[in-house]
Amino acid sequence: MKNRRFLLVGSDFEPFCMALYGQGGIHIPKICADGGVRFAHPVEGELPDLSLIRTILPLKKYLFPPKDKVLSYSQDNGYQPVEYNSGKLLIFGVHPCDLAAISYLDKIFLNGEPDAFYLPRRKSLALIGVSCMPDKYCSCGDIASPMPADCDIFLYKIETGYMVSCESDEGSAILSPLSPFLHETDILPPESTRDNFSLNSVEKFPDDLSGVSSELQEMARSCLGCGACSICCPTCYCFDLLELPSLNGERAERFRIWDNCLYQSHAEVAGGYNFRKARTERFDYRYRHKYLGFGQLQGIMSCVGCGRCIANCPAGLDLRPLACKALKESSHAATSP
Repeated sequence: MKNRRFLLVGSDFEPFCMALYGQGGIHIPKICADGGVRFAHPVEGELPDLSLIRTILPLKKYLFPPKDKVLSYSQDNGYQPVEYNSGKLLIFGVHPCDLAAISYLDKIFLNGEPDAFYLPRRKSLALIGVSCMPDKYCSCGDIASPMPADCDIFLYKIETGYMVSCESDEGSAILSPLSPFLHETDILPPESTRDNFSLNSVEKFPDDLSGVSSELQEMARSCLGCGACSICCPTCYCFDLLELPSLNGERAERFRIWDNCLYQSHAEVAGGYNFRKARTERFDYRYRHKYLGFGQLQGIMSCVGCGRCIANCPAGLDLRPLACKALKESSHAATSP
């Protein structure tokens, strides 16, 4: 079934989902009891709500948990690594921006020497993507991304139901028992937000931010430094290591926990020196990371346009106008004689 496309008519969507659930662990987008949108296990007979725009937290929580035990210590055995073992988990209803974000994290955690905790989680995760309708916070259509929106299966919304694209061997294994609900087609996929990703030609943001420095400084003064934008960002991956010993010193646990470039402690080193003591410096650093890239991905924008940072910012800050202005001024300078 790999590299083949099928039609799933609307009347078959419910039995398709029920049969899919029977394959094992699955999470779907849903509104939970507290009103928040999350990926979670469906209750009996519950269908995925594919009209929901964004979850509170992105899929990085599955691959790079907020608090992850990496070592344990005892006087008898010394330090021992924690082994991660888990069965397959299928995430149904992932938007292209979140798929692109996982492609970005894959480059961070799997290139070179693969991260020992990310790798097994990534192998255990299967993804079913779905086309979506952006809202006022989304920006995937404004600033294109070179990151591919890869997945195992992708559902394109069409008038009569969905076009189902099988894109991996894992996807073939998932769809094979569901063939009674699928009808093969040669029709090309319709336009969707997925078209904003995996682009070969993407505008590069200028390293020189002098053209937007005044607006950047003004916005930084309004920033509360709470870090909500980084917490909900699907491509932020900064972490710290924290060791918690027992009171008698005989046992300890070491955790990898999410860190945040907007926290004052983020750039603090031994001796109390802080490389980014001022909030304006930290705000500038975050902007550069999102639009100019960082480390081995220098020059590759890490923003995928999901809109979470804007939707969750208590100060209502929006970096998009600055990014668009920087691109416009860079383009103008490049074409000026």
